[in-house]
Amino acid sequence: MKLRLIDPEVTSVSTREGRLSLKTLFVPLFIEQLLMNLMGTVNTLVLGHYSDEAVAAVGAANQVISLVFTFYAVVSGGTSIVISHRLGAGKRKEASDAAFTSLCFAGVLSLVCSAALTAFAMPVMRMLNLEGEVLSMAERYFRIVIGFSFFQGIISAASAILRSYGKPRLAVGASVLMNAVNALLNYLVVFRPVEIPLRGAEGIGVSNVIAHLAAMIVILICLARARLGLEFGKKNLRTLLCLPSILKVGVPGGVSNLSYSLSQVVSTSILGVLGTLALSTKVYISSVVFYVYVVGMSLGLSTAILMGWMTGAKEYDKAYRLNQQVLKLAVSLNIVLSVLLFLFYRPVLGLFTRNPEILDMARIVLFIDIFVEIGRAFNHVEDNSLRGAGDVVFPMAVSIVSCWLMSILFSYILGIRLGLGLKGCWIAFMMDELFRGLIFWRRFKSRKWMEKKV
Repeated sequence: MKLRLIDPEVTSVSTREGRLSLKTLFVPLFIEQLLMNLMGTVNTLVLGHYSDEAVAAVGAANQVISLVFTFYAVVSGGTSIVISHRLGAGKRKEASDAAFTSLCFAGVLSLVCSAALTAFAMPVMRMLNLEGEVLSMAERYFRIVIGFSFFQGIISAASAILRSYGKPRLAVGASVLMNAVNALLNYLVVFRPVEIPLRGAEGIGVSNVIAHLAAMIVILICLARARLGLEFGKKNLRTLLCLPSILKVGVPGGVSNLSYSLSQVVSTSILGVLGTLALSTKVYISSVVFYVYVVGMSLGLSTAILMGWMTGAKEYDKAYRLNQQVLKLAVSLNIVLSVLLFLFYRPVLGLFTRNPEILDMARIVLFIDIFVEIGRAFNHVEDNSLRGAGDVVFPMAVSIVSCWLMSILFSYILGIRLGLGLKGCWIAFMMDELFRGLIFWRRFKSRKWMEKKV
């Protein structure tokens, strides 16, 4: 991919530390998104050599854990936009106030959530309809990981600060370390080249916690030594008064993400009605298509930061042109990559399964997914552009209505009632992505985001 094919003047801003460009933001974010997904993949692959029950237990518990981590992203999402706006407007003290506040609030909020969910670990796992040894393993794993999940809350806030100040590579370094530590400890827990006291799902949980602790320590050291002019030593309780500004921007985005994550859990339960074959096919396809849309998603996240800088500096025309160029790039890439996946689906999915029924079902679904990815490209760019400009309530309302009315309702109608199975569910996903994408595109074209203040 050659980001230089688009206008460098439109895709960059001048900062005190130098030029901040789409490319310098995109590459680290792209790597970070890949590493985040890779951590879950490694856990699943390694546990597959231990027992199927352990895979099921950890997989079920991770559904809830991912929801909690999404909740922590409320603060980091709002932080990134508020800091970018203030830096773009030349308000460096106010930007550092927002950074300090976000770290404090993220630490307290995630600590409270960790304690509360640890106390109710068993009831939460029972809600997933787990039984027997799977329930027991899931509860032990969940209690360990969620008990120290405040590490992730602090990591999310620190990463957002570094990205907003144009230092995304430091956040990526912490992610690389976290994945390396996690993979090494998982290998020791399952394959046991040397004897250690960690075993099974509990051992994987402890590995997860140690990896997050290492990443948190490193990213906080990076934050302290990055010379961003944060001056945290001069802050006091009055500094925390900017918290409402962060929450005003962050909460709508967090609610949208939580709503989408919950809808995915419900869609999985709908597919459970269709049988193991349909559910397995969805898992395999979802694992593969991530690598189709991760480029567009990373472009969208990068655009949000630049939009914050540009709208903060009132460079609205430049922000508009940035959006249009990135949108064309993201849509083009998603079309090319999804078509290639459709054409070469057999060798790709053959890495996961050789079941002919799954492969036949996947062929039709992956054709439909080409149109899903077109809509997803619109969503990743337009949604993030609107949020970066401070237009956060409208995208939240549209996202909630669309993911439940289009995705869930029509998954049931088409997939179950009309008997289309997994194909019907994927048509519903297509309707959801295209509907949201086109609504966000029209909203951005209307330029109403120019009226928003952060």
